[in-house]
Amino acid sequence: MNGTPSIEAVIFDMDGVLTDSEPLINAAAVAMFKEKGLVVQAEDFLPFVGTGENRYIGGVAEKYNFPLDIAQGKKRTYEIYLELVPERLAAFPGAVELVRRCRQARLRVALASSADLVKINANLCKIGLPPEGWDAIVHGEDVELKKPAPDIFLAAARKLGVAPQACVVVEDAVNGIQAAKAAGMRCVAVAQSFPPAQLQQADLLRPTIGDVSLDDLIGKPESAAPIAPPPVIPAAPPPFAPPPPGPGKPWGPWATFGLTSGVLAVDFSVQVVIAVAVFIGAKLLGRDLPPEQMPYNGLALGLACLGSAPIGIGLTWLFARLRTGLTVKEYLALRRPPAREVWRWCIWLLVLLAVCDCVRSMIHRPVVPNFMVQAYESAGCVPLLVLGVVVAAPLTEEFLFRGFAFTGLCQSRLGWAGATMVTAFMWAIIHLQYDALDIGTVFVAGLVLGLARWQTQSVYTPMVMHVVMNALATVEVAAQVAYVRH
Repeated sequence: MNGTPSIEAVIFDMDGVLTDSEPLINAAAVAMFKEKGLVVQAEDFLPFVGTGENRYIGGVAEKYNFPLDIAQGKKRTYEIYLELVPERLAAFPGAVELVRRCRQARLRVALASSADLVKINANLCKIGLPPEGWDAIVHGEDVELKKPAPDIFLAAARKLGVAPQACVVVEDAVNGIQAAKAAGMRCVAVAQSFPPAQLQQADLLRPTIGDVSLDDLIGKPESAAPIAPPPVIPAAPPPFAPPPPGPGKPWGPWATFGLTSGVLAVDFSVQVVIAVAVFIGAKLLGRDLPPEQMPYNGLALGLACLGSAPIGIGLTWLFARLRTGLTVKEYLALRRPPAREVWRWCIWLLVLLAVCDCVRSMIHRPVVPNFMVQAYESAGCVPLLVLGVVVAAPLTEEFLFRGFAFTGLCQSRLGWAGATMVTAFMWAIIHLQYDALDIGTVFVAGLVLGLARWQTQSVYTPMVMHVVMNALATVEVAAQVAYVRH
């Protein structure tokens, strides 16, 4: 390794490396040919894996001497493919974690795929590695010559501003390995699409991407030599192990607890000040509000939620921003999830809330807590209460709990399951205006929000769910108040 530039960047292929998308694009292409009257076999596409969709379908058309408009064929193939993505596309185990470990180790990360951009965007958003989280993306439409030509990897190096010799490529296909070697780059291959015997040109071979370590990528001497079959494979890291120490890590668990508690304390103090100001203002206007009504007054509650939201969100953003090596978007999981996933989780939450309402009715407890009824009746300006409770409060709480706190705790020894439980508990205990049963219901709802956050890798999912939950509760309160009045 003497005289060899140190690795500064990792370039990932996508199909067959990060995502198990080869069966989906294969099925889409087979279906497209069938619609046009030609029956082809899945294995017909193997020689063209990694060469881009034009060659992928064009090569099979040539094999059968079938006249095909490549542009129209590709367009229809993508239409079928995008229908399959929401339900069937998944990341290979360990793929998302490896990309994140590279970022945390301050390695630049790029995606170089022969696929078109529409496919890349769909795949990355589905697996929780959205396009904005990469230092560079090069797609099939960016280069004229596809793999096994080196153009796509050289273009990625140029975008990264890194010399080719300081890049390592993670590939799964023979064409991709040849392209990486032609670009003068080190190549780590994963035998997820082709048998190991066909991938021996790579500098290092691992069975799956879950078996690839940072040492494999940066070329430590003990892992630099190619592995002859059968490969000697180190034990895979546990799926939710904390990242290795180094720059780019979130705040540790104790710092996360402390900073989260600090935001809550400031937020609560601001709300108290606003509520007191409301009561003083009411007295000056000749409306004497009893102090004991302060925690239940809807006007004070709405103004307190609206007034404290910018401060709570701002402090959360600031504490995430203070950690170098992670962007605020990465820290707070500000990634746009597929709409279909968001609404699926909303439906699950609504089912849970319906079950909770049925249980409350069975044990002769009011479906709507008395606190909410009192707040609604004393709101004065109902739209103001709705803005505070249905919009401002969910935004503030989700940024803090499922955004900031979840990331810090998830990367600790607690893992994603512990982070889900702890953030649900912290969120539940701030609802001291409720009784024990209501706080328990909030905790269970928090578990669902945390699970949705983990599965979609986006804080926007629980945020939408939280808004829907509070909106439904407000509608129930309004209906009950209207029913009692009449």
